[in-house]
Amino acid sequence: MSGMRGLSVRQPWAWAITTQGKDVENRSRATSYRGLLAIHASKVYDEDAEIPVQSAAYRLGALLAEVEQAGGRTEAARHLALGAVVAVATLDSCHWEADCYRAGIRRRGRGTWPCSGWAALGQFHWTLTDVRPLAAPVPCKGALGLWTLPDDAERAIRAQLEAAR
Repeated sequence: MSGMRGLSVRQPWAWAITTQGKDVENRSRATSYRGLLAIHASKVYDEDAEIPVQSAAYRLGALLAEVEQAGGRTEAARHLALGAVVAVATLDSCHWEADCYRAGIRRRGRGTWPCSGWAALGQFHWTLTDVRPLAAPVPCKGALGLWTLPDDAERAIRAQLEAAR
């Protein structure tokens, strides 16, 4: 296999990347890697997560209620999977938060703003594009930082991407 890279992200942040347009992953370290990236939902749920979009928070609450009511056997459950790859994206760029302002990114003619509403201060912004949710989560063990997927997981992911074409 080609050695697809993976990035483990806690839920509900993986859900936000997969379904809510979260286009920046905030990290304490930079990366020079660019290319295809498997978004892996780690086995740990971030209980303190505050999704910054009001409507997204409502949808998350509705999804959690639906999953709980159905005992985890719903379409919604795949978006909130744990310990599995739930999407692939392209890691397009990486920059320090201050570079958003230095570049003079302008929003609605009101001065400079960060590169994304999902961007955090004091972090590197890993910019994600072309996010493609998987039809079915692919279980695998994650790791810290960027890591190489096991061959069987990569095969299963590539098969889903090919079938979606």
